[in-house]
Amino acid sequence: MTLMKQKILKLLGCISAVVMLMMLGTGLYLWTHITNEEITTCYYEVDAGFPDSVRIVVLADLHEKEFGPGNEALIDAVSSLDPDIVCMVGDMQNRDDENPDIVLHLVSALAEKYPVYFCYGNHEDSWQSNFGRSFGQLMTNAGAVVLDGEYVDTALKGKAVRIGGFMGYYRFTGMLKTEDPGSYNRFFDAFEDTDRYKILLNHIPTQWIDWGHMDDFDVDLVFCGHYHGGQMVLPFVGPLYVPYIGLRPPYVKGMFEGEKATVILSAGLGNEYWFVPRVNNPPELTVVDLN
Repeated sequence: MTLMKQKILKLLGCISAVVMLMMLGTGLYLWTHITNEEITTCYYEVDAGFPDSVRIVVLADLHEKEFGPGNEALIDAVSSLDPDIVCMVGDMQNRDDENPDIVLHLVSALAEKYPVYFCYGNHEDSWQSNFGRSFGQLMTNAGAVVLDGEYVDTALKGKAVRIGGFMGYYRFTGMLKTEDPGSYNRFFDAFEDTDRYKILLNHIPTQWIDWGHMDDFDVDLVFCGHYHGGQMVLPFVGPLYVPYIGLRPPYVKGMFEGEKATVILSAGLGNEYWFVPRVNNPPELTVVDLN
């Protein structure tokens, strides 16, 4: 083989390698884009003794993400599910962005059609400290029922229910930064003291599914977020990381049933940081049918 032919073959080999790398990079980009932009729907059914089926759509961990201008794709996706109520379980806003317009527009649009219940996430809690404003008041003005250590009594399809909301570790007040942990205990005691069906919006799921307290507290149904479905889910490896649990977490989404509580953990919709995308873990609308 002549020297010229060797050079040509090496050049062709280099070009082929570059093309392959470009194709691989384009494929990875498109895959990541799809798994961050395409909304999926995850359905659960809970036997709750309702005379007629009640549909709840749960939104978690939006982190100000927009699906189309004005979040119209997300609003349309919720509307297509025809919910009886919408529950937002925190981290809709990012802690370091003072402008809440994305979230408030979404709440306002949904609240025109459905009752919207909201509990704080750790980001909204930090947002208030960072900017000295009440995020709950903004959400109230937009049309949501804000539940921050509070509950409301209502009825869904003729069945009496109590809906409460709490950001942190349910009944683990020693882990909370507060001058009056007794105020939380008073909320827990009052929330559980009813014969109504009890639905709790509780952003952090750790005490329920990782510490195994589903059998310990008199709560019927819990909606949680915070874990982002493991954020990055790799083939043959699984989810990489969740806050407070660490690497290779065992539980990142799904329905978990105890003798008392049923816990539904949503994989959520957004990313806390743009440079840490969701991988093999598309945005999720969580739909719960109570029968």
